[in-house]
Amino acid sequence: MELTSWVDSYLIGAVKLRDHPLLTRKSGYIAWPPKWTTTRLDKSDKPTGEIGTLEQVLRNDLFDNKIFMFIQHQGFRYMGSIHVDEPKFCSELLTLLRSNVGRSIQEIGELDLSHML
Repeated sequence: MELTSWVDSYLIGAVKLRDHPLLTRKSGYIAWPPKWTTTRLDKSDKPTGEIGTLEQVLRNDLFDNKIFMFIQHQGFRYMGSIHVDEPKFCSELLTLLRSNVGRSIQEIGELDLSHML
């Protein structure tokens, strides 16, 4: 880690994933937590917030700044997506999320990402 990066992280302190500045798009849209939608026929079933357990993380080669997430919540599967402005951050986030499959979305939101500033 470069000295300036370490000093910045030390001065800023821990930055939780849910509060990372690159998860707020230039338009002002906040990408975390994802908006969840059902994978079943009931299209009105749209739970909100940091819910469920992360099951799968995907990224399509056509979108270098969008991640698709699948969770399990109360016995049902839901899908959400994270769309960010910076492709490099998206790649780092993809790696991080894949390494946290099986954890709760709330726990993932608590992860310290100050090293990704």
